[in-house]
Amino acid sequence: MTISARSPTAISDEGRHARDRGDPVTANPYPPGSDAHRTWERGYRMPDEEAPASEPAAEEAGRSDRAS
Repeated sequence: MTISARSPTAISDEGRHARDRGDPVTANPYPPGSDAHRTWERGYRMPDEEAPASEPAAEEAGRSDRAS
């Protein structure tokens, strides 16, 4: 299968799995500037981007509002 034939979901999963293995973000195998490169990196970084939107953080913000 060629790189261009991979689905965005599969490419994103590759990035997530690379992060889980401890690979650096620079291990991205797709050409810089390509859609596949951005999709892989988005998959790699997804846990960081989701963290601020998680429930515990939202609950913590609510507690500080009530304390004021």
